[in-house]
Amino acid sequence: MEQSRRRFLQTATGTAFATPWIGWTSTSSGQAPSKDLRFANFGAGGRAWSDLTAMDNVANTTLVAAADVDTVRSAKFHETYPDTPFYTDWRKLLDEKADEIDAVVIGTPDHMHAPIAMAAMQLGKHVYAEKPMSRTLHEARRLREYAAENKLTTQMGNQLASGAGNRTGVRLLQESVVGKVIEVHSMNPKSWGSMSPLPESTEEPPETLSWDDWIGVGKMREYIPREFAPSNWRKRIGYGTGTLGDMGCHIYHPWFMGLNKPVTLSVTSHGPAPVDEDSWPLDAKVHHRMKGNDLTNGDFDFTWYDGKQLPPAHVASAVGGTENVPKSGSVVIGTTGALVIPHGGGGIPTIYRDGVLSEEAFDNEPSEDHHGNFAAAIRGEISEQPRCNFDYSGPMTEAVLLGTVAMRLPGETLKWNDAKGKFKGSDAANALIHDTYRKGWEVKGI
Repeated sequence: MEQSRRRFLQTATGTAFATPWIGWTSTSSGQAPSKDLRFANFGAGGRAWSDLTAMDNVANTTLVAAADVDTVRSAKFHETYPDTPFYTDWRKLLDEKADEIDAVVIGTPDHMHAPIAMAAMQLGKHVYAEKPMSRTLHEARRLREYAAENKLTTQMGNQLASGAGNRTGVRLLQESVVGKVIEVHSMNPKSWGSMSPLPESTEEPPETLSWDDWIGVGKMREYIPREFAPSNWRKRIGYGTGTLGDMGCHIYHPWFMGLNKPVTLSVTSHGPAPVDEDSWPLDAKVHHRMKGNDLTNGDFDFTWYDGKQLPPAHVASAVGGTENVPKSGSVVIGTTGALVIPHGGGGIPTIYRDGVLSEEAFDNEPSEDHHGNFAAAIRGEISEQPRCNFDYSGPMTEAVLLGTVAMRLPGETLKWNDAKGKFKGSDAANALIHDTYRKGWEVKGI
């Protein structure tokens, strides 16, 4: 790639890092050809494999290259795509394949979503990034701002947002089917966290895993078998975002979109504190006071529960008993009834009036292809941005991540100034908005 395409990173004092693959400014529009959408995939196992195959199954798309740090996890990729270029360093993929791709699909651990997305957008590439779209509040806002400023097509990978249940739930709330909303409760029984300190490191990383590339922008630390890679990173502060970060962007979605992106005024964690600086706590309970709008009965309360935490008795009463409270999903209580929006399993919302299941009929929205929605927007086949574009999913991700900040400071009511992107009167909370990337892995613009 010609030197004119490259822009070295600059520190505040003007010192350059020898990392030309980060911080480029694209010389192309990033617009895909009308018949073929060329993409690169970051991650080749687990959720990333699902995204790769889903995108590859969209009509007129071509997988150009993929990157993954684990040759064991990527074995299926090599079997299925033996002739497709493969990299262990995502930066090298962007360096060598930038002129051959129109979009990227990111399915890495949480801490690498934002750096890869920003580097790709700076090349003019459209971005599909798994949920949460970032690990920190600062990253979420910068991705949203950059995508909007540069008119790039984006989509967060909370796939069920395009499903019938979520789409129907959004519409019912937009129609005020349960009146003005008074409170919202969301829950999930997963337990991505730990209340035990991490063990000492006992092994070197396997030869099949590039540990330095896996750490990426994160803080370098010793490899501990089964505690980070390949999947337990969700439990770890600095790499994942716990149960809340993993599931919140799925479960918040229908009520957050249905209520027109309400803003958090304050957030308080009523769950346990982290056992140390490494692991998210179990059994989170996080309360938000949300700014009201024309769909709500003034400012309203939202509470998140995970693990063994459960909503109070009045929530069960509103839907006719605990058996009707979803194990994973939301209960929205309004002035004229309650709406249950289950997560997963193809569940369609149900309406309760005075605690009794309503028999009133309503139409269900059809399911759509989340990856296809992204591709269609890039090609100009639809006039609107994808359903969970960064202008929408950025604020939703921020709402989720506000909860993760509160979980690290339990018992403190943290007042949030959304316009400034800062907490009021809490240096401790503000220190958790933004993390410094590891030296040599800095990304221009974040």
